[in-house]
Amino acid sequence: MEPTLYSAAMRGNIGDGDFILVDHLKRDEENGYQVTPKGNTVVHVAALYGHSHFAAEVLKITPALLRCQNKKNETALHIAANEGHTEVVPLHKAVRSQHLDVVKLLVKEDPEFEFPPNHAQETPLYLAAESGFHDALIVILESCKKPTYAAGPSNRTPLHAAVIQEHKDCIRSLWRWNKPLCEELDLWGWNSLHYAVKLGLIDVVSYMLRWKKSLVYLPAGSENDWTTAIHIAASEGDVNMINELLNHSPDCRDLLNSNNQNTLHVAVLNNQDEVVRFLLDSDKCDSLVDEPDSDGNTPLHLLAASGNHVPELINHPRAKKMSFNKENQTPLDIALSCKVATKKEKLMEDLCSIGRFGKRDNEVKQKYEYIPNPNDETGTGVKMQLREDDHDKAKKADQEEVESIMKSAQLHIVVATLIMTVTFAAGITLPGGFESNPDSNNQGMAILIRKTAFRAFVVSDAIAFTFSAVAIFIYFLMADVSIDPEDKKTLEKLYHLSGVCLCLSMLAVVIAFATGMFATLSHSLGLAITVCFIGCLSILLYFLAFMYTWRKI
Repeated sequence: MEPTLYSAAMRGNIGDGDFILVDHLKRDEENGYQVTPKGNTVVHVAALYGHSHFAAEVLKITPALLRCQNKKNETALHIAANEGHTEVVPLHKAVRSQHLDVVKLLVKEDPEFEFPPNHAQETPLYLAAESGFHDALIVILESCKKPTYAAGPSNRTPLHAAVIQEHKDCIRSLWRWNKPLCEELDLWGWNSLHYAVKLGLIDVVSYMLRWKKSLVYLPAGSENDWTTAIHIAASEGDVNMINELLNHSPDCRDLLNSNNQNTLHVAVLNNQDEVVRFLLDSDKCDSLVDEPDSDGNTPLHLLAASGNHVPELINHPRAKKMSFNKENQTPLDIALSCKVATKKEKLMEDLCSIGRFGKRDNEVKQKYEYIPNPNDETGTGVKMQLREDDHDKAKKADQEEVESIMKSAQLHIVVATLIMTVTFAAGITLPGGFESNPDSNNQGMAILIRKTAFRAFVVSDAIAFTFSAVAIFIYFLMADVSIDPEDKKTLEKLYHLSGVCLCLSMLAVVIAFATGMFATLSHSLGLAITVCFIGCLSILLYFLAFMYTWRKI
C-alpha cells in the first residue's frame, strides 16, 4: 500500500491540499485494491484505528471494499469488533473481545436478528457464558427476542460452558432464563448437572435438583458406557456432594452404572477411602456392601484387587459372608494373586483372620493354618500361623543366612583387631619421640605436641582405636545373638552397625597416617604434602571402586 494512502487511513485524513482520497481510490479500482503485507485494505486500516468517518467516505466511493478479506479471512467489521469500535461490527467478535458497548449497540439495533453460530459452532451467547462476560450475556438475554442457544462446540449449550468454567453468575442467569437447558446432553452424553457434580458446585447442583429431582437419575455417557451423578461424586471423592445428592434423592444410593456397579464399587475402584467410610457409616447403605457387579465382584473383591486396605469394609458384617465372582474367586483368591504390594500384607492378614476362603482352599491351607485367637472373647476369631513344615523350611533358610553373616563377620573381626593393634602401638610410640632431657620440665612429653598436625594425628588415632574396639564388641554380641535364628533381624542390624564402625575406623587410620607423616616431615613442606596426598589417595580410590561397583549393580 502506498505510504500516503496508508498514513491517511491511519490518521483518518479524508483529504487536504496534498492528498485527495477520491483520486487514490479511483486508481485502485482501475489497477486493483492496495493492501498491506497482512492483506488489509484501506478500510481495514481505518477500522483498526477507529476512523469511522474515513471508512464511510471510502465505502461511498468503493462499496466493494466492505466485503474484502485479509489473509486471516477477516473483513473490516471483524477488525472493528476486535478493537471495540462501536460503529459497525459483528457480535461474535465484540463478545469475544469483551466490548460491552459494542454488544449493546448491535443487539439493540436489530433485536429480531438471530445471531447464528460461527465456524466453531459458537453463538454470541455461548461465548459470553464461556468467557464469564456476564454483562454481555444479560444484554443478549434481555434484548434479543430470539437469542440463539443452539448446540455449540462438542454439542454443548451455553449452560454447559458456564458450568465447566465455573462462572456462577452466568449459570444463575442462564438458569433463570431457560431451566430445561440443564437437561441437554453434550457429545459425550453429559448434561450440566453432571459437570456441576464433578466440579463440586454444590449450590448449582442444589437449585437444579430443587427444580427437578429426577435429574439425579439421568445417565451420563454413551449407551454402552454410562454412569450417574452419585457415581461421579464418588469417583471424585466428594463426600459433601454425595450427601447433597442423598438429601434430595435418598434412593439414588442404589443407582448402578453400565457395569452394574454401585457407589461403593466406584469409591473402592478410585481408592476414595473417605467415601467408603462415609457410605459404611450409614445403615441405609448396607446393601451396597455385598452387591455384585457385572463380573460378580463385590466391593470387597475390588478392594482385594487394588491392594488397598480399608478395615471398615473388610470387617463389615455383610462383607463376611462367602462371596464368589463369575471366575469363582473370593476376595482372598484375588488378594493372593494381586501384584500390588503396598498394603497387601495387611489386607491378606485381615482377610485370612475371618476365614474367607474359596476355590484355593488347598493352596492356602498348605501355607497357613488357622487356630482360635486366645484374645478373642467371642471365640469366633482366628489368627494366621504358618504350618509346621513351612516353619521348618523357614527356620532352615534363616539358619543358612545367619551362617553366611557370621562367616563374613569373621573376616571383619580380623581387620578390626589389626586396626586396634596398630593404633594402640602408634599411640604408645608417637612420631617425633619424647623429651628425654632430665633437666627439662617437659621430660617424657611428646616433642611435637604443639604442632597442629600432631594433635590431629593423636585425635584421629584415638578415633580409629575406639571405633575398631566398638566393632569388636559388637561382633562378640553377634556371636550370642546368632545362636537363635529367629533373631535374624537383630543380627542383621548389628552386622550393619559393626560395618559402619569398621569403615569409620579405617577412615580415621588413613587420616592418622597422613597427619602423623606431615608432623614429622613439616621441615620439608613439599615432601610432607606429597606423602599426605598419597596416603589420602586410598580414600578416593575406595569411592571410585564403590561407584564402579554400584553402577554395575
